[in-house]
Amino acid sequence: MPTVIHTGSFTVSFKNEHTVYENEVRCLVKSSDYNLSYNPTLVTGSYESGSLRDFATGSDFYTYATQIGLYDDYNNLLAVAKLGKPIMMSPDTDMTFVVKYDI
Repeated sequence: MPTVIHTGSFTVSFKNEHTVYENEVRCLVKSSDYNLSYNPTLVTGSYESGSLRDFATGSDFYTYATQIGLYDDYNNLLAVAKLGKPIMMSPDTDMTFVVKYDI
């Protein structure tokens, strides 16, 4: 049976059905995990033999999450969730990211 929408001066009708399944994955990040960066601009010299810049070695340096990768049991990357803004990783408390996606 078609769906009919009446709004003011026009009418729209359509007939379609598509089931959308929503999935939710909770990603727990412990306070001791992911507190380092692989950003090459933090290193002086080559990445393999260089040293960290001074500002990156202090206790006031924090890492930020910008995306979350979802992997299967065989370590294959299945999806990447990009965050709307960088989230500071807390060195003191565990964090939970909730990733929702439709299929």
